[in-house]
Amino acid sequence: MKIATSVTKCAALKARIGRRYQTVTQPIALGGRSYPFTRIADPNRVLDDVAAEEDRLEKINGRRKDGDYLHLPYWAELWDSAYGIGQLLLDRFTEPGLNVLDLGCGMGFTGMVAASLGHRVMLADLEPDALLFAQLNTLPYGDDIRARQLDWRNDRLGEQFDLILGADILYERRQWEFLEPFWREHLVAGGHVLLGEPGRKTGDDFPAWIEPLGWNIVHHPYLTATGRSIRLFDARRK
Repeated sequence: MKIATSVTKCAALKARIGRRYQTVTQPIALGGRSYPFTRIADPNRVLDDVAAEEDRLEKINGRRKDGDYLHLPYWAELWDSAYGIGQLLLDRFTEPGLNVLDLGCGMGFTGMVAASLGHRVMLADLEPDALLFAQLNTLPYGDDIRARQLDWRNDRLGEQFDLILGADILYERRQWEFLEPFWREHLVAGGHVLLGEPGRKTGDDFPAWIEPLGWNIVHHPYLTATGRSIRLFDARRK
């Protein structure tokens, strides 16, 4: 019965995604494992199309107000930071049963790795289309996976997590004032916030910004298969 339900859900997710996007499914090798992963075939084209539509609407409706969220599909790209967090999970968090939040999950790569290790995973993203991909990619790894549309600036989940994952969510400095209280409210005592960052200036500034707020930061370097260096931050409450 579970297999039939999973097949039905898989078909439904693929049908919904296929109405809007061309996709490709490829195996991704990480830590001696192979993960089948469905992604947007041409993320640059999707980004260009949505950016053009945002510009068109802005011209029609007038100037975008400060603080308005720009709905560009950055989630449509699988960023190198996700590989780094995935490898960190495989190296250090293999004991199953942790409660994990994949925050800004995009297409769900880090949540997929966490689920493959036997963790309970919640997928959270502002964009509904991202959650469709994330649910599809995590579907083979069990029933203990949930998805939630979430704006970390305003929404709260009413529960806490052992691990909060964030691949490439530090790029916009003004979001930190929302992220830090969100992490504090949703992290269990002794829990970890694992963040991936590809060497931007904002990543340089982040540890000095958050440590005075009562956090300890440990750095884990990661080198991708293409030789690109990724910074991994492991943040814990003091």
